[in-house]
Amino acid sequence: MKLFTYLSVVFFTFSCRKSDCNNVKLAFYSDDYNIIVEEQNIDLTWIKINGFAPVAHKKTNIMVHNNWIVDSNEVEVGDTIVKKKGELAFAIHKKDTIINHDWYCEGKLYK
Repeated sequence: MKLFTYLSVVFFTFSCRKSDCNNVKLAFYSDDYNIIVEEQNIDLTWIKINGFAPVAHKKTNIMVHNNWIVDSNEVEVGDTIVKKKGELAFAIHKKDTIINHDWYCEGKLYK
């Protein structure tokens, strides 16, 4: 029982630590998507997009933290969302323009 209590306290202490943005960004480098938007739900915390992957010829979806500060009004049905593996940039390809977003963590820009 004492071991369980000790482990619980240690886990709680470390889970409350401030995250290191340099470590967090590494998880986003591996993301790679190219999706034609069919449905979106974007808020300050999450980017949730359902759509079609033209390269894979199948329906797909993404759900990632909104570290790019994308506004829900920027993404419309028919837009293409592009995030390349090895990069942090997030692009919204519209009919006549491309909107690029850089990745932020705790208010600081990361590339």
